[in-house]
Amino acid sequence: MLQVSDPDYSLEIVADLYRYRPRQQWLATMLAVSLGIFGAHRFYCGKSFTGLLMLLSVGGGLLWWLWDLFHIREMVGVYNAEEHRRQEQQLPPQALSFLPPKDQLDLHQAPTWVTRRSGRGRILSSALLLCIIGFSLGAVGRAAQVYEPVYVLVLFVCISLIAARWAGLRRIPVLNALVRWVHRLRLYYHTVDPGSVWALATRPILGVFFAPWRPKARAEVRLYLQLGVAMACVFAAGDLADLLQAGGLWSGVGFLLAEFLQTLLFTYLFVAPAGALLTTQLLIARRDYMVWVLSGLTLLAIYYGLGITGQT
Repeated sequence: MLQVSDPDYSLEIVADLYRYRPRQQWLATMLAVSLGIFGAHRFYCGKSFTGLLMLLSVGGGLLWWLWDLFHIREMVGVYNAEEHRRQEQQLPPQALSFLPPKDQLDLHQAPTWVTRRSGRGRILSSALLLCIIGFSLGAVGRAAQVYEPVYVLVLFVCISLIAARWAGLRRIPVLNALVRWVHRLRLYYHTVDPGSVWALATRPILGVFFAPWRPKARAEVRLYLQLGVAMACVFAAGDLADLLQAGGLWSGVGFLLAEFLQTLLFTYLFVAPAGALLTTQLLIARRDYMVWVLSGLTLLAIYYGLGITGQT
């Protein structure tokens, strides 16, 4: 039986994450036609890595995209067949393949790795690393004029602290998606040893090399990519609306793609690791004040990185 007594988890959201969700043919087709050159349909069908390759190659020079248009039904069928198999065998859905079955999940107990990863040294290392990440994100974002990942990190910090305690967040579309992602990340690290603080910092890069051979590494990289792609899509939708209003859609396609890739890259490299550090510290300490302190240091580092302390 699923047990959740930690106030940093929402029983409703955890139970909802364990639902089996078959993919819809009409939605996959719509994504393939409208955003297929960016791999949107592949992300939807659970093919995160090939979706990323498609994004970086702009649909494989359109040839890959054209091929997929004729095979989208097959992709949906493969995903749904696997989802049905997992449901029959009472395994977690594909999105939570790194977790135990729901009836074996006990969030009342602390993670098994806590005793190995606790200590003042980890807290100090986390504080230092979060300051480095926050300052770097602010400085790089200001230099490149890409502020979207900064907004995402600030949102993440806030939602990490109140995600399960303010039900109103779950009724706001974009924030609801971020709340669900925070829970998914928390569930991942509840069952998987995160390793040292410095290992977490390098995971976005090194994880890519381990992902093809290690299922847990693949799940972690997929979580990071999901955040990056989702947030990049949200901000790209806003840019697209501006381009449509200005009547310069085709002339702004290059700008739109560049903004999308920058937001994705910065979110993946900076925001996701910072989120992992805060999440694991929350699982270790189970005391709000320490996470509030680390969150405050992160926001302060972003502030100084942005150079808004009197610099012009």
